[in-house]
Amino acid sequence: MNVSKAGLCLKKAMRETWSTIAWEGVTVRVPAEWSLVGVSGDAQKGYLRVDSPAQSVLEMRWSAASGKPPELLAKGRELLANLDKSCRKQGTKVTSKIKNEGDSVTFWWKADRIGEGRLTYCQKCDRVLIAQVIYPPEEDLSDTAQSILRSMRDHRSDNLIAWALYGFEFAVPASYVLDRHTLMSGYIKLAFKNRAKQLVVERWGLANTIVADYSLMDWYRKDVLPDVKGFRTDFEQIDISGHPGLRVWGQAAGIRQAVKSVAYSLTLYTNPRFLTGYAWHCTESNRLYSVRATHDKGENIAERVRDLIRCHK
Repeated sequence: MNVSKAGLCLKKAMRETWSTIAWEGVTVRVPAEWSLVGVSGDAQKGYLRVDSPAQSVLEMRWSAASGKPPELLAKGRELLANLDKSCRKQGTKVTSKIKNEGDSVTFWWKADRIGEGRLTYCQKCDRVLIAQVIYPPEEDLSDTAQSILRSMRDHRSDNLIAWALYGFEFAVPASYVLDRHTLMSGYIKLAFKNRAKQLVVERWGLANTIVADYSLMDWYRKDVLPDVKGFRTDFEQIDISGHPGLRVWGQAAGIRQAVKSVAYSLTLYTNPRFLTGYAWHCTESNRLYSVRATHDKGENIAERVRDLIRCHK
């Protein structure tokens, strides 16, 4: 194998050992063995933390700039000044550097640990991103830290909002905002709303154990359908990207939906009368996936989100 071909193979292997984390459109790539340990906030202000198997940490924050482009260099200097003040109180000396790189500001500091960071501002999103990778000197993690920091993104190029948690990647239209979420080792659920419309995206681990002797339809009726209220539903078995799957559809029914329709008739918005959902069993990843949405006639939000989920590599 020649040198250039070996280099390409090495780069490909490096790409395959990294994973994506995204919350409210803010995206970063980290080594696959690093784990998301905390995430909070919304599109205006948020925080996430990712830990390595050793002692390294990625911390990332974002906040709205309120329409006025910020002085990133001043923000970086303020961060380093606060760090210096904190370390002095503990009797620790800090050495630091900061650099303006045009569309971003980078910084480096060393005390009992080493920190490498980056600040960016997106005029389109009007958000400031601040991230830093902190690691002990003996880990010599500078190259990895720089790769992580360079991967920071504020938004996708297609105007969809990116979400990626524990290998579960998808995107939703910007009009859908996060309403509630559940993040567990064996179960992830993110529920979004767009006025009266709802969108729910879910993933279960250990699918073979969960389904066991059930058919996919029996499992869906038992574990998913109880959360679908106010709709009369039908099912059909279909193929979804080579996996056994279900399509679910329905129309609003019952007193509760009638009351909602009357209430929304007094506003500029309508109460969605249709439900579409999909579920499938990915044997390659041993996971179950479900997407469902309430919508107006002719809309295809469930299909759009379904097609953006990559259930296995």
